[in-house]
Amino acid sequence: MSKRLLLFFVIITAALPSFAQSMINGTVTAEDNAAVAGASVVVKNSGRGTSTDAYGKFSINAKKGDVLVISFVGFAAQEVPIENNQPLSIKLKREEGQLSDVLVTALGIKKEVKRIGYSIQEVKGADLVKARESNPINSLVGKVAGLNVGINQELLASPTVLLRGSPLNFYVVDGIPINSDTWNISPDDIETFTVLKGPTAAALYGSRGINGAILITTKRGSRNKKGYTVELNSSNQINKGFIAIPKVQNMYGGGEKQQYAFGDYNSSGNSVDGINDEDYDVWGPQLDIGLMLPQFDGEYNPTEYYDYTLGGVTHQSHIKPTPWISRGKDNLRNFLQAGFLTKNNVSFSAVSDRSNLRVSASQSYQTGITPNTSLNSVNFNLIESYDVSDKFRIEANLNYNRQFTPNIPDVAYGPNSIIYDVDIWTGADWNVLDPKIKAIWQPGKEGTQSMFVEYKRYQNPYFMSYEWLRGHYKNDLYGWASFTYRFNKNLNLMARSNITTYNLLRTEKEPWSAHPYGDEHNHGNYREDRRDLWENNTEILLSYNKENLGNTGIAISANAGGSARNMKFTSSYNSTNQLIVPEVYTFANSYLPVRSFSYGSNLLMLSAYYSADISYKNYFTVSTTGRVDKTSALPNGNNAFFYPSVSLSSVISDYVKMPGAISFLKVRGGLATVKDGGTTPYIGASFQSLGASSPVGYGNNYYTPYDGPTYGLSTPFYYTNYTYNNQTGAVAPNYVIDKNIKPSSRSSYEFGLDIRFLKNRLGLSGTYFEYKDGPQISNQYISETTGLSYFTTNGATTKRTGAELSLTGTAIQHKNFAWNVLINWSTYKEVYTAFAGGAKEVDNGTGYPYKIGDRVDELYADIEAKTPDGKVIVDESGFPIYLPKAQKFGHADPDFSWGINNKFSYKSFSLSFQFDGMVGGTIGDYVYRKLIEGGRGESTVTGIIGEARLYESQHWADPDYNGAIVNGKPILSGDMVQVVGGAGNIVYDPVTGVITNGKALSYTPNTVATHWIQDFVSSYYNDAEHTSTSKTYAKLREVVLTYTLPYKLLEKSFISKVDVSLVGRNLLYFFHSQFHDIDVDQFPGRSRFNGISREQTLQTPTTRSYGININVVF
Repeated sequence: MSKRLLLFFVIITAALPSFAQSMINGTVTAEDNAAVAGASVVVKNSGRGTSTDAYGKFSINAKKGDVLVISFVGFAAQEVPIENNQPLSIKLKREEGQLSDVLVTALGIKKEVKRIGYSIQEVKGADLVKARESNPINSLVGKVAGLNVGINQELLASPTVLLRGSPLNFYVVDGIPINSDTWNISPDDIETFTVLKGPTAAALYGSRGINGAILITTKRGSRNKKGYTVELNSSNQINKGFIAIPKVQNMYGGGEKQQYAFGDYNSSGNSVDGINDEDYDVWGPQLDIGLMLPQFDGEYNPTEYYDYTLGGVTHQSHIKPTPWISRGKDNLRNFLQAGFLTKNNVSFSAVSDRSNLRVSASQSYQTGITPNTSLNSVNFNLIESYDVSDKFRIEANLNYNRQFTPNIPDVAYGPNSIIYDVDIWTGADWNVLDPKIKAIWQPGKEGTQSMFVEYKRYQNPYFMSYEWLRGHYKNDLYGWASFTYRFNKNLNLMARSNITTYNLLRTEKEPWSAHPYGDEHNHGNYREDRRDLWENNTEILLSYNKENLGNTGIAISANAGGSARNMKFTSSYNSTNQLIVPEVYTFANSYLPVRSFSYGSNLLMLSAYYSADISYKNYFTVSTTGRVDKTSALPNGNNAFFYPSVSLSSVISDYVKMPGAISFLKVRGGLATVKDGGTTPYIGASFQSLGASSPVGYGNNYYTPYDGPTYGLSTPFYYTNYTYNNQTGAVAPNYVIDKNIKPSSRSSYEFGLDIRFLKNRLGLSGTYFEYKDGPQISNQYISETTGLSYFTTNGATTKRTGAELSLTGTAIQHKNFAWNVLINWSTYKEVYTAFAGGAKEVDNGTGYPYKIGDRVDELYADIEAKTPDGKVIVDESGFPIYLPKAQKFGHADPDFSWGINNKFSYKSFSLSFQFDGMVGGTIGDYVYRKLIEGGRGESTVTGIIGEARLYESQHWADPDYNGAIVNGKPILSGDMVQVVGGAGNIVYDPVTGVITNGKALSYTPNTVATHWIQDFVSSYYNDAEHTSTSKTYAKLREVVLTYTLPYKLLEKSFISKVDVSLVGRNLLYFFHSQFHDIDVDQFPGRSRFNGISREQTLQTPTTRSYGININVVF
């Protein structure tokens, strides 16, 4: 250990240079006299350097006789000798038709853009650290064509990342794949994001690169600025103002079918014990009309009977009736609070001729909009390179992240969700600001019984926030060391080894009187979920580069290497089974035996790979890669895979004269084949095998982006479950897996054009791609008479086609003014091309078969039977009749996605803003469906539903009441029809389920209403046809106004740069739905519920963010 520390300090010491004190000032401009900001200014042959500020000005230590080298992308480098101490004025000339940009590609190999034959797009980290997101990946939304980022508003939730329609969870930091979440990377340490789009670009990563990759290059000390640099960055944002929040009604309270009275919450039938006071909807009596009813906070006297009246009938209760009024008209808004996000970073770098050191420390603290929720994160990053000699270089990196919070919210559907309890299933008849509610506990029952309006299903929101706590504690460490030896200027050898490891602890303190699904004994629980991952990747890479080989005009760049990947994952889950003593959260306090579960998974993968780029003069470059993997995840004989790719690029403008407006034109194309390796990228919740009534209830799942074996391709002999009397038992699986099953493969090709205009100021990139996937692993449904439910085998083959466009550059460049623009557009569609066994169609689980040529993302739903002119057909009782088979009604994937980013710079000011969104696609609005089903939604008191509900409220107790019918016409279903002779006369197609004799039938206007509006609405709106919506939306994603302090104010100080930015995010949301209850932004891809794509949780309302960012460089 002491030797390592000694070496470390020797390396740091070597980074400390000394400088002369002569100061040379100057200004760098373009030919049109516009300032060139960010130009490199280096003293030739010394390594000393700096860069120009926003005004093109610089200051550098130099002496008479030195030569300054000034360079900037798109301009010809210029050398200027120092003759005296007078200020310099340097004018750079633009280079025409030149492209010297270099990008990082797979395995960290750097390539010139003109030699890359596949689609790749880079985003500078500096563009993302002003208008910050809590997770750095969120900042990529709208900035990369083909990359869709669903920003999850929930605290600590990971974004949904799709690349060309496929889930992307593969991140590579400085050439090292990391197996963790993306919360462990500080955005202040990121130099660039590079997105490798698809298998051709990422084939060198094997199965992990099947969908592409996101490469993250971290910052180093600047080679152009020798000496020391200290940088401070501080960002503070407040989250306030909702852009998507459910709209609810305050006209009716909780209950069922116009009746409610609080009692013993068991609805025993005796009105003394209450009426509809447990697990109720919000279809209760009308508020604010003078009713007096027993309520949760009424005075209780077991020896006294109090009269109250409902529908003209007098009832009695031991609870003194109080006014039935709308006490809490904005309960959710009043309960939620302003969120806050602060991120602070300090970095130190020291650069000398031989070494480059950068040390960074970051701190992030975020409070959620749900009270008593927060997330702390601290990050330490160190990266060092040292040239031992001109031939031998050592590099090392260490990154440590610590996440910790005593409480994160649970927002998934269920009674442990605040959205569920406050806004979906309880009404305005209680006030979240009521001191009795805020006190949490019933008087005299502190710690054992909470205070709320209902005691079997719903929870007090303050009880949820301050007593029912879910802790999260994670230590995340990754690091690497590499050694590079240069044999000569053409040949070098690199050896590198890295370690990724984390340990995670999640706890849950469920107090007495909590009652989630499947855990309604009300005696609380304590749970711990522990997860540990360790992975090592060791690799060696031999590289050869030679220009003009043998004076033939041939250039070659070749790499060959191999790696060994060793991974181990373990997890354990333990839970009490009821607490003996309240508020004592230990396993020793379990009333019944502790429930325990553990899981382990190991993986060894050996790999060999190569890449070769062969260029002929300026005509073309042919690139080929190959990789062989041998994995322990599959049986011997079927566990080795070869992943080939080939691409071609040709810069036509290098050998064909272009029109004056075109300065660069490149064509490119590529082919690749990759297999999925037989593994899954996720680890599910460790308690899933406990069954649907898991003690944790809904939503408390922690998914890790992790590519390890789950042994999912071999049938387990049994699994464990709590089958009887809390005893663990063995249960046989209900499925079988094909013993000849093989991993799915993907064959892809793409073609693209890269064009630059106006002397390289504007660039346009376009790509067309096609994927052929399969045979994909899927479940084939089989007869349950076999004792099984499905058979897992290789099934369908699909084809996905798509296109991407990206426009970037400087649209206008004048003196003191510039307009930079970035426009991205992308689209894709996937269809079935073959099914297992040559079948022409397969059952999709909805009763409607998929056919060859159908879209993979087709949506199906139960649809009402309709007449030829579109009128809904009802049965004799007034309820809609549904077709016997689900019907297509849309598709989940958007038609296209887009993003537009503009940045205007004038002198010391810059203003940037971004709009982005999607067009097309369908999503089920699950929030709206539950709001209208439960009677809480605003739409249940407006339109014909509101009219019918009011009529029912006024007449339901009338002796002759038989539904909401006015002048013989039902208010809700009066425009619907019945079949003359009865619904039995309808004939349905046995395959499609559609009506075949619709024109032959006779119809009569419907005159029958359901007795209760609640029954009709719950049925009619409990399907996708009436509760789905288009995904089309647009957002004003971010606005950044930045002021850079003038150089003259800082030139005599030790500060070299100061930026102050005012920022805003999510400022405007354009969504056609009148309800604005969900943020479609969070759901870019496919998710299914009864055949309909929908959001997966009761989404926390989305807020706007406002803040300030300060950056200081010394």
